[in-house]
Amino acid sequence: MAKEAILESAIMELLWASDRALTPGDVRDTLGESREIAYTTVLTVMSRLWKKGLLERERHGRSYTYSPREDKEERTARRMEEMLAATHERRLTLARFLNNLSASDRKDLRRLLEDE
Repeated sequence: MAKEAILESAIMELLWASDRALTPGDVRDTLGESREIAYTTVLTVMSRLWKKGLLERERHGRSYTYSPREDKEERTARRMEEMLAATHERRLTLARFLNNLSASDRKDLRRLLEDE
């Protein structure tokens, strides 16, 4: 995974875990505890995440605060849908996905489908 993708993931995880919108400075201060990272780098990555539609931003003084557009579970489900849409063999892809699920996950999936 490229460095930027790793940083994007770390920022998204931090925002999902937060109970409020964060500024790039907030994110840099938190991430800076575990790695040396420049404020401008965090600002650039957060701006790119906003342009990709993954973050909302709101003016807060001279800066912006950022928050996720969707929760982690929604994002994961949408990515799963995108991956499924990208395959030419949907049924085969689903079958292989199901074969890789744990028994507990298969049981949960059965219950969810029955509730539909």
